[in-house]
Amino acid sequence: MPKPTVRRASALLAGAVLVVTGCTQAPSTVAPDLILTNGEVLTMDAGSTTQQAVAIDDGRITAVGSSAEIDRLAGSTTKTVDLAGRTVVPGLTDGHTHAIRGGQTFDQETYWLDATSLTDALGQLTTAARDREPNQWVAVVGSLVPNQFAENRVPTVEELSAAVPNNPAYVQYLYDWALVNQSGIDALGLNTSTEPPVPGIVVERDPQGRATGKLTGTIGSFNALTSRLLAADAPKREQSLQKYLQDLNSRGITAVIDDSAGPAEAYQPLWTLRDTGRLTVRAGFRLSAPTPGREAEFFETQMAYRAPTQPEGMTPFLGIGEGPVAGVNDGVTMGPGFVASPESLASLEEVATLAASRRIPMELHAYTDDAAAQILGVLERVNAQYPIKDLRWAMAHLNTGSPETIRRMQALGMAFSVQMGPYFEGPAIQAANGPEVAGRSATRMALDAGVLAAGGSDATRIGDYRIWPALEYNVTGASPGDAVVRPVDQRLNRMEALRLYTTNSAWLSFADADRGSIEPGKLADLAVLDRPYLTIPETEISEIRSVLTLLEGKPVFDQLGVGG
Repeated sequence: MPKPTVRRASALLAGAVLVVTGCTQAPSTVAPDLILTNGEVLTMDAGSTTQQAVAIDDGRITAVGSSAEIDRLAGSTTKTVDLAGRTVVPGLTDGHTHAIRGGQTFDQETYWLDATSLTDALGQLTTAARDREPNQWVAVVGSLVPNQFAENRVPTVEELSAAVPNNPAYVQYLYDWALVNQSGIDALGLNTSTEPPVPGIVVERDPQGRATGKLTGTIGSFNALTSRLLAADAPKREQSLQKYLQDLNSRGITAVIDDSAGPAEAYQPLWTLRDTGRLTVRAGFRLSAPTPGREAEFFETQMAYRAPTQPEGMTPFLGIGEGPVAGVNDGVTMGPGFVASPESLASLEEVATLAASRRIPMELHAYTDDAAAQILGVLERVNAQYPIKDLRWAMAHLNTGSPETIRRMQALGMAFSVQMGPYFEGPAIQAANGPEVAGRSATRMALDAGVLAAGGSDATRIGDYRIWPALEYNVTGASPGDAVVRPVDQRLNRMEALRLYTTNSAWLSFADADRGSIEPGKLADLAVLDRPYLTIPETEISEIRSVLTLLEGKPVFDQLGVGG
């Protein structure tokens, strides 16, 4: 006979949480399923309490306290795990990512995130090509920067061709440009046709009209190109996405907010994983309009059939993001001077009015302070008619955000969704705006102004999907190769950095009542780390991994044998 279980309703009844000698406990008449004891539990509760042990039953946390207090709750069926001093944190939430799209090509991509020399980087491509058929591409798509390499440059087309002589190879630098080797030039027919491989891509040519191997384009055109190069059937895309999400689990990540996955068909592998019980990360998503110039029509139609939010379950719907109107999106602009057209701003006002009147959450992309200022002008007009204070709207990126922009956001009750752009793009931001702007942290300004800041990666093209490098960057302020190092007063302490990716990103997910901290009654989404986050050298934070990741109390990554 199965034992009785403690359900969420009983755990959250008025007066249900008791505090006894430092132990916070929801009442229960049965022993918990699992106890994690003898650890350093960073609860991330309102008081930033540190405890030693956690009791879990029926997928929820039932008690948190000292090892002695929690150990006494064990019964004959309880599994007790001695953490031997390891750190426990709430499961991390990547509050702004493109995991659904990026995960579907994860199996086919090579990541240079840890490469410190071109020899190492090109060697990784050589190795990847050995497992491919001659017509299959090897690709590095996005998250790299010249400063990470000892040579302080990217490879040449000649070096790329020498490293990968028999396969087409593609290396993309953020969304600025890409290189293809000689086999890639041939595969794309760049010297046999004057048409671009996809609309919006510009092929650089030498004086004789031959392709040099360098391509430029936009976010949309580069994404279309990589979709073509790394095309795969549905089962392979599902397998790749599942592998990617399991890799996130190994970093302690249990939830994401995907701000734009692309066309409707891009979501099908996610639905399949969910419906077959293979989804191991809570994959929240937002809607983006597919057709520039018809955004208001799209959102009006889509939202006619939806609630403003649907935050429950494994694929929560979280509203509109991140570029509700294409003409107001400044892309990856580094310097000042962005001006949206009056027509685009009018369209944004139409979409924002729809969202505010129907209480639909929304996130807005603004790389530059110029874009943010124009967006805020629209939102201030909308707010005068439909207050947005409680809608959890957020501004994303703000790579050159100013104190005035933060002040205006605070007045509207907006949040700031911070990503890793300045980590990779610091030198470009500095070249376009000067050292003062490059050294300024919108995250620090937001926290100091009382604006909630939620942490994201913006992976996989301009961000490190592993999350811990983002925490390290917020603490050290140092971009790769120390190309740009923020002043001490612009950095975060370790608990502030962790809160970005726990309580704050859970709040942005409309899930703060259920997760983001380790407290009785909340879902048992948590991670046990392989090293002590609070005391290791700050330059080693990026190397942290999980040894046990739980989703509703069940292992989704397990090196401790909890599920065995």
